[in-house]
Amino acid sequence: MSQREEQRARTRRLIIEAAAREFARHGYAGTTFASIAAVLGKPKSAIPYDQFPSKHAIAAAVLDAHFDRLRAALDEVRATEAPGLDALLTALVAGARLDATSPIAHGAIRLLLEHHEEMAPARAADAVAFVRANVAAAVANGDVRTDVDGSVLTRRLLVGALGAHAAALYRLSRTPIEDTLCSSWAIVLRDVGVPATRVDEIIARATAAAPAQR
Repeated sequence: MSQREEQRARTRRLIIEAAAREFARHGYAGTTFASIAAVLGKPKSAIPYDQFPSKHAIAAAVLDAHFDRLRAALDEVRATEAPGLDALLTALVAGARLDATSPIAHGAIRLLLEHHEEMAPARAADAVAFVRANVAAAVANGDVRTDVDGSVLTRRLLVGALGAHAAALYRLSRTPIEDTLCSSWAIVLRDVGVPATRVDEIIARATAAAPAQR
């Protein structure tokens, strides 16, 4: 990569991070090109039109960057954990760590909450498929009761995750997002026959092993 290309990539990354902060604070409607540029200490003309022709394009770039990082975290779990409950809970911890440390996560989450039908389906497909596949594996492995409807359990886990994110984003709770997510999933999993001690054991192991995301 040439020096010019490196500078272009760096500028793009900084714009995406600044936009994510604005989306997290003010939502899609309250964010403007000028407010994003102000975070960078620059005029709005500093945002290159060829890369970001509209606010929607900036929002899409924020979501793409977030889901690229999430996909990488899930790929690591796929490579290191057996399918089923271990993979589900290890991914939960990895995702929570990503959300806590990524400069773009909060902006991406607010965009998802506000514009789910428009922006989320294709980008979230990999994460949804991951949860669905590992729920099926958990049922097949006997970690979850065999009479459990996998699609219902998948939906409950995903809704619980979104609810935890919303509580953190809108400051409805001061509990760290990782603790809220783990508590939410532990309640759902207990309802389908997973012992609390088993959940705690996997989460503790995953938390100790999970590297800080960048």
